[in-house]
Amino acid sequence: MIRAAGSIDPCVILGVAGDERTEGFGAALVRAGHPPATVLDYARFIEAPERLGALFPEGHGLLRIDSPGGEPRIRRALLRLVGENDAEDHGEATRLRPDHAVQRGLTAALRLARRVVPPGVALTHEAETVALFYDKRACHAAMTAQGLPVPRALPPAASFDALSEAMRAAGLTRVFVKPRFGSGAAGIAALTVARDGIVADSAAEHVPGAGAGVLHHSHWMRRYRGSAAVALVDAILAQDAHVEQWVPKAALDGGPCDLRVLVVGGEPAHIVVRKARGSITNLDLGGRRAEAEALRALAPPAAWEAMLSDCRLFARLFPQTFHVAFDVALTVGLRRHVFFEANAFGDLIRRVRHEGLDPYAWQVARLPGWLAARWPVECAA
Repeated sequence: MIRAAGSIDPCVILGVAGDERTEGFGAALVRAGHPPATVLDYARFIEAPERLGALFPEGHGLLRIDSPGGEPRIRRALLRLVGENDAEDHGEATRLRPDHAVQRGLTAALRLARRVVPPGVALTHEAETVALFYDKRACHAAMTAQGLPVPRALPPAASFDALSEAMRAAGLTRVFVKPRFGSGAAGIAALTVARDGIVADSAAEHVPGAGAGVLHHSHWMRRYRGSAAVALVDAILAQDAHVEQWVPKAALDGGPCDLRVLVVGGEPAHIVVRKARGSITNLDLGGRRAEAEALRALAPPAAWEAMLSDCRLFARLFPQTFHVAFDVALTVGLRRHVFFEANAFGDLIRRVRHEGLDPYAWQVARLPGWLAARWPVECAA
């Protein structure tokens, strides 16, 4: 028998049991005629790493790396892996904390996974690539180095006063202040500093207290003005933030919009437009979906293709990472584009099909070719 090392059978998902991502990919495997995947929870893996290696008794297969999610128990497990004290984590799922240690824990977990599985097992993500995408400042710098259009970044600032001075020096009145490590627009503030006042729009709820106070993710947008906006920004900056120019986006149906573009095996696939009435387009914060074709029909074909070409360019720098999702926008005038972020686990895109397949079915269909191109052929009796 000739067998491709790193074949899709068996398939193990390192993720969160019952999560929509693991359920979606697992169902797509079965629909395509493959055996069901085994899901290994991050917390259980960290507790006993040898469990993972034992799931590949013949020395080959696929390990799908999925998002660890935001459950406090998994956060605690990732922190323990890198020797961090989790005594302050009391299960407050909405509380926003500096996530550098969690990111280091995830990186350590993925490196550990690579060590404990046999060499013939293919992983969908590399630890270093996931770490890069989680770090907004580092990812912005990597995109800049490749010549991708990105918003102008400002130097790290320790306080609102320092940021305000940097904005004046740069000639900017509007910026986005983003927690350096985070996702889902949690803790992001769209900040305007003008002669008529200071305004910050954010889904973060700021609770004044010791130091800069406490931040919670409220899942709904609110507007802060004056001293309240200053206090909010101080709290975000205290947790380490990436600050970038607020680039005006193209409008669709009267509101600004951007795109989530899923790239699988180096090729753009599923695309969804996210529209907003305000500054932040995330769908779980009030953004609304639209068909990508509605925006594509308005843009010059060359502008749309240039955006897709840049998605390919950056994704192909990471050939051992099976999929990546970009947050990108066409700017006002629809002739240019700008990249905001890359997401290692951005494939949860609902009700969108590419060549008739949903994102997970498309990934299952693309996996054999991706694996064959990257893993040697193994001969077995």
